[in-house]
Amino acid sequence: MNTQINSCFKNSFFFLITLFFALKASAQEPIKVFILAGQSNMQGHGEMEKGEKGNLNWVVNNDKTGKYKNLRDANGEWAKRDDVYIHATDKFDSIKSGKLSAGYGAYATTIGPELEFGRVVGDQYGNKVLLIKTTWGGKSINVDFRPPSSVSDSGYVSLPSKPKDTGYYYVKMLSNIYEVLDNLHDYVPDYNGEGYEISGFAWHQGWNDRVNKEANKAYEENLVHLIKDVRSDLGTPTLPFVIATTGMKGWEDKDPRALSIMNAQLAMANYPEFKDNVSVVDTRDFYKERADSPANQFYHWNRNAESYLLIGESLGKAMVDLKAKQTASNVIQPIRNVARYDSDFLTPTPPVGWNSWNAFEKDIDENKIKQIADIMVSSGMRDAGYKFLVLDDAWMAAERNENGQLVADSIKFPNGMKAVGDYIHSKGLKYGIYECRGDLTCQNLPGSFEHEEIDMQSFADWGVDYIKLDACFAKKNGRLSSEDFDVYHKAILKTGRPMVLSISDFGSGAWAWGGKNYGELWRTSGDIFPRIQSVYRCAETSGGNGAIHPAFNGLWQFAGPDSWNDPDMLQVGNLKSITEDKVHFSLWSILAAPIMAGNDLREMSDEVKNIITAKEVLAINQDPRTHQGYRVYEKDSIEIYNKPLSDGTTAVLMLNKGEKIADITVLWEQIGLAGKQPVRDLWLEKDLGEFNESFTAKKLGKHEHLLIKVGTIGSPLVAGPTPITEDKYTVSKSGTTYLSDIYYMAKKGNAPVEDKTFHGEKIKIGRKKFSKGLGVKSNAEMMYRLNGRADRFQATVQMDRSSPKDSIGRFQVMVEEKFGGRVLFDSGKMKRGDKPVEIDIDVKDLEFILLDFSGKKVFGNWGDPKVISNK
Repeated sequence: MNTQINSCFKNSFFFLITLFFALKASAQEPIKVFILAGQSNMQGHGEMEKGEKGNLNWVVNNDKTGKYKNLRDANGEWAKRDDVYIHATDKFDSIKSGKLSAGYGAYATTIGPELEFGRVVGDQYGNKVLLIKTTWGGKSINVDFRPPSSVSDSGYVSLPSKPKDTGYYYVKMLSNIYEVLDNLHDYVPDYNGEGYEISGFAWHQGWNDRVNKEANKAYEENLVHLIKDVRSDLGTPTLPFVIATTGMKGWEDKDPRALSIMNAQLAMANYPEFKDNVSVVDTRDFYKERADSPANQFYHWNRNAESYLLIGESLGKAMVDLKAKQTASNVIQPIRNVARYDSDFLTPTPPVGWNSWNAFEKDIDENKIKQIADIMVSSGMRDAGYKFLVLDDAWMAAERNENGQLVADSIKFPNGMKAVGDYIHSKGLKYGIYECRGDLTCQNLPGSFEHEEIDMQSFADWGVDYIKLDACFAKKNGRLSSEDFDVYHKAILKTGRPMVLSISDFGSGAWAWGGKNYGELWRTSGDIFPRIQSVYRCAETSGGNGAIHPAFNGLWQFAGPDSWNDPDMLQVGNLKSITEDKVHFSLWSILAAPIMAGNDLREMSDEVKNIITAKEVLAINQDPRTHQGYRVYEKDSIEIYNKPLSDGTTAVLMLNKGEKIADITVLWEQIGLAGKQPVRDLWLEKDLGEFNESFTAKKLGKHEHLLIKVGTIGSPLVAGPTPITEDKYTVSKSGTTYLSDIYYMAKKGNAPVEDKTFHGEKIKIGRKKFSKGLGVKSNAEMMYRLNGRADRFQATVQMDRSSPKDSIGRFQVMVEEKFGGRVLFDSGKMKRGDKPVEIDIDVKDLEFILLDFSGKKVFGNWGDPKVISNK
């Protein structure tokens, strides 16, 4: 299938795939996910074979009631459930996953509470259930599992980076949970996108937190904070929480420390705020004497398998009871989706997150990033879809270490970059980081040139999910952008970790030279600034004529999954007014642009928060049809954009950039509709009624706009425009092709005038008149696609006589772009009146050439610019 057909049907194909899975999933219940966490007793030391009595084999063989007959299959092997799956880490931190069976304890030969807990919840819900068991033995809630809010109002004083740091295993626990949830399709066979529900959390500790009566209050407070923080970090404010007490010596245990911790655990159910959502199981009834157990231990329940079975059963029943109470009270847990379960796309819709540069520039540090991560959760941004937290330039030290590796600035990030990533992950966010493909970053810190593999491996080791790769000083690399990014793409693949690559190349035509082969998004513009005119200029590169020939009407036909046109980060919250903030967000939403917030969240007003989390507006950006919006009208500072959606409706943005108040009317024929159509205001989340053949937004002032949704949900898909065919912008025939007869694919600076001077006159160079040519004003760069079909490039160039006296201009022809520095032709400095210069150069096998005219307020002409092809 050729590129032309691909570009025509890419979006439609992806939509059909999405629709297929959505329909398939609609008949299935969401996956029930239960989390089992704690210390060694949740890890599980119930022996399966070891010992004479009390092991699992003995329990099953001596079971007179048939209660445990389900643990073995018809062949006498340990049974595996087809509807309950488990992901667990053992004593050695090794991952084990599969169908629930015996052997998921601390060792491959032991069990924990998961076996019977899984049976109870599996039997109850009759659907796929996933248990995530995340446990570490020998830890305490006072240090290792210490939740952030119990340390201080602002959380951890410093990020935990190693064992024995306060909160290290709390962070690791949450990070593990999210890692599984993000890859649910890897752990639940035949997962078909039905979504999942975090259904409950079970907690069981060992004896490491045995405290005295005086310390009981501290333990109780820590446990209260644990419940609250887990719920907050998982986005489940009413998550059912069941706790098994530390009853390893039974009712005969009179140790005041043991009684103190159990009383503190039992107290959880008495908190009014935990009514009907927290339950505590007193485990002292499950104690078995040492003589009836596999090991002569006073801890780990004497390694008795039946104790663990009884604890798991009781936790499961307590969980089922809590969920029944919540159902009766109409309390439900949110249903969530795995972003890319059904595809190979890292970014099936535009990535959404926050980047540090616009708010802090190089003034970033560990505490600020921690605060931002916390606020992304508490503000509702994460749950609205903001997944990426990206650290921009200036996080690294000025020198690499002795192994040539990047290291964190020890003052800004004293606990290292992995600790930063672990904390970000524990909040259910994705970890993004910055580097530059030059030898230095834009802030003159170590760049990645000639360190590509080692840096990408470092990022993978730190758990990075998203890489913003800048281009400062990259002109010195001697490589084209396509060559540079191929190096990084291969280095990322070599790590084995999926990491999004954001191409930041100052808008040098990645959509044209195939950035999608290397990264998932690419800059279409220069840097954005906190001014509305800068916002408009950046938007114009993606949605208008700012970076491509006007015939394309924007870059929409080059957009789609893992192929996002990026007009730079958001300045919402940094602009002069809420009106400007809203139009900025609407533009990025309708253009299917990556949404990277750039305001200081610590000072964010409710108005700004409501803008960046506006549900129905953000849904336009994230629509699974992945069609980038395009302009259907432009005149006198009035613009109208259209974005066909996956539900049979279309989104329309009507914008007044002018000074005067104006009415703006969109005609249904402009957006592919007819007759009476319902209209909904997406900012107000309000239906406006039905309108026949058109809709008018009245009295829109400067920078005011209306964002509406038009059409009936469930209708046939609204058609978008027809993509430009390749023959219109590609050398596609043998013989002579004049560049003024095909469209340039990328431009910077002033657009050329085709077959005329820049002032619209006939081109005359020397004494010769040219009917074909390009009239240019400095600075003007145009990229043309030769597609490897041309052999020679020929032209005649001269400064135009309209240029100021003694002014200087320069004509150059380069391979593809300026970054590679590969100059095929250079006129040198030319003045008005200098003789014409003839060009005849070899362009064999080149995919692209760049025509560049530079100077200061000067004009020039390319006479008969053409390529000759013998193919």
